[in-house]
Amino acid sequence: MHSSFRSPTYLALIVLFSALQSCILFKKNGSDDSGVEQLVIISPHRKSIQNEFIPKFREHYEATYGKKIKVEWLDQGGTSDDLRFIRSKFKRNPKTSGVDLFWGGGDTAFNDLKADGLLSNYQLPSELQKHLPKKAAGVALHDKDGAWYGTAISSFGLFFNRKLLKKLNLPEPKVWADLASAKYKGHVSVTDPRRSGSFATMNYIVLQSNGWSKGWDILHGIAGNSKGFAHSSSDPIKNVVSGAARVAMAIDFYATSKIADLGENNVGFVLPEKQTVLNPDPVAVLKGAPNRVAAERFVNFVLSDSPQKLFVLPKGTDGGPKLASLGRMSVNTKVYSDTAGARISAFNPHTLKSVQTVNTARASKVRKILNDLVGVLLVDTHADLEKAWAKTIEKGLKPSDIKVLTEMPILESELESYAEKWNDQVFRNEKINEWTKFAKAKYSRLAK
Repeated sequence: MHSSFRSPTYLALIVLFSALQSCILFKKNGSDDSGVEQLVIISPHRKSIQNEFIPKFREHYEATYGKKIKVEWLDQGGTSDDLRFIRSKFKRNPKTSGVDLFWGGGDTAFNDLKADGLLSNYQLPSELQKHLPKKAAGVALHDKDGAWYGTAISSFGLFFNRKLLKKLNLPEPKVWADLASAKYKGHVSVTDPRRSGSFATMNYIVLQSNGWSKGWDILHGIAGNSKGFAHSSSDPIKNVVSGAARVAMAIDFYATSKIADLGENNVGFVLPEKQTVLNPDPVAVLKGAPNRVAAERFVNFVLSDSPQKLFVLPKGTDGGPKLASLGRMSVNTKVYSDTAGARISAFNPHTLKSVQTVNTARASKVRKILNDLVGVLLVDTHADLEKAWAKTIEKGLKPSDIKVLTEMPILESELESYAEKWNDQVFRNEKINEWTKFAKAKYSRLAK
């Protein structure tokens, strides 16, 4: 005899359970038990930015909207790690990742997210737009459809320990190629571009500025001069400051904040002449953001005058950061007129007529394959490269040896056709295996 599972008591329990589920979902996506609203941000930004902006945003939120807000900050490592995390979330649930905002990383990463349909367009209030130009020195500061907005402007250059270089009688570097000079053997610090979007951008700049052949010569030399590849874009800065390295490829704001703290007599930073690139550091609302209203309010907040001053003013000054100088360039033009004479740096990107520009569409298209090329040729086989480079130096840096050392397994003309197939994992793994054998073989010939 079968029992009935459709009794009034059972049905009532089902209704109650469903109601509880709805309440739980509402609390998770809207507010908690105390009525505090929620916001979830994923970001590769360093802790100092989180420590300055999030408390200020909470104060602003309560003062402006009469409600408290709890901000959950997620960080998986570098930009590339955060991208992988978000994509894995959307793979499980195509409607939402459960995260509201992606903040930080270059525009290439955000253009990739947009192309994959993972961003949600948002139009800024008109009163905010008047101080946010579309471009700086010809570089787009926000997406034309409102998929993302630059919150700061980054550039890339060379950071060095001035005191140690002087002690070692080594010159201060001026351009990317300097870091590939044999005189810097063992003194360079770099990061794996598969873990850091900023280092992927810097590698692209080196290749674009110097051409495919000369660019790879430089990247091989830089890798040979390093002791290994870090996982975070901030690690090379720490290594230079601690003395574990003397020079590093670096994002400008990591460098300028350290110069503000330690003084120009101890550390220095230079933008490579005629190889300077500006790049926006965006924020975007993710598709299916569970706390959409709070996410839009954060975008408005971070682009407005007062928060933008946190980027350019030294710590402890009126309107500046409380805990650490951030040393960034603002996207808000009013900030520059309001802080004249008080900023960490007098440099104003909005007064530049032009800089070298990156073809962002092409950079986005070839980024994955370039990162894997660097990964195979320079990172994963670094021990072999280091021995080959040391032997090449020992033998007098013969052009024939350098030609072998920097030989590439593909031509630049093949890059985009390979990139089109790079999501085919069978093809990708075959090529990576081929390149690994290629790299080991050429380094082995030189190390003998």
